[in-house]
Amino acid sequence: MKPRVVVFYGGEAHHADTSRQSGAWICQYVPKSEYDVTPVHVTHDGLWKVPLGHLPKTGNVARAMDMLAQATPAQDPKEAIHKLLHRPIDSIITTLRGRGGDDGAMHSFADILQLPIKGSDARASKLAYNKDHFAHTISDIAPTPYSQIIKKQTGLYEIGEILRTFFSLPFFIKPVHGAGSHGIMHIKTEQDLERAIEAIHASNDDSLVQEQRHGDELSVTVYKNKQGKLSSLPPSIVTPKNSFFDYQIKQSGHDNLFFHDHGPHNSIIHQAQSIARDVYESLGCDGIATVDMIANNGSVDVLDFNTIPTFTPGTPIVHQLRHAGMHPEDLLQGLLR
Repeated sequence: MKPRVVVFYGGEAHHADTSRQSGAWICQYVPKSEYDVTPVHVTHDGLWKVPLGHLPKTGNVARAMDMLAQATPAQDPKEAIHKLLHRPIDSIITTLRGRGGDDGAMHSFADILQLPIKGSDARASKLAYNKDHFAHTISDIAPTPYSQIIKKQTGLYEIGEILRTFFSLPFFIKPVHGAGSHGIMHIKTEQDLERAIEAIHASNDDSLVQEQRHGDELSVTVYKNKQGKLSSLPPSIVTPKNSFFDYQIKQSGHDNLFFHDHGPHNSIIHQAQSIARDVYESLGCDGIATVDMIANNGSVDVLDFNTIPTFTPGTPIVHQLRHAGMHPEDLLQGLLR
């Protein structure tokens, strides 16, 4: 019997499509000559669809996943777990974002059941998921843009005072607990500011207000190879058509968003790779992680850290693999080592 890999995908509605694409990418490139792959679809309301079988060795993986999901009844996780455990599990991979993903919930669940989940552990995932805690944790390793946290119960007048006193246009507002750039607001005008004050006041999460740094946006992928050695893929210089690399752009596939001809940027690229590795190790990460940065005048600021990378045509990691001449199977075999 081959080792069994279980891949969770789907989840919260605003992340579901990206998670599905990432799950399909992983299921496509886990070598099915060596592993049986069971995709588990998590619905928007948190139910699980656990198929009895696994994916075929050949054919259209995304279509096979959809067919399995359509044919499998959704169950409460307390019931579905019995079905999931009818055969031994050798590895769990989650592509969920937010709940069950980079919030560390799935990792904690797997730890309790003593199931081997691949990638960073619950502690590292929770730490990176809280943007405020993350910035404080890495403050001795790398600079981050100036930011302030606004608690969700803060009054309208006080929110306005904080924004107008401590920040100059343009700046960003992000949910403190968030995956990547989802939910980010770019405040460029007084009208944006008025809308942001109302949005912060109505939010169910604390908000992080962050100055906008200008420069070249970089994306660095750090991973452990098959020998367990820490490595990184060729970083991407990101050139979004809008003012920043937002969540919508990340879900669209455009090769011209990314450049890997580093040329005169080599010194700053090496600096970014070194910082990314230091942050990865300081958080105690494992598996694959991506670091978003911005470089200007010889310095590099860390913007975001993702312990659950996305694998879509619009995310840098897919293009980095191609530029490195590295087959996705090699990356995933390092994860499953």
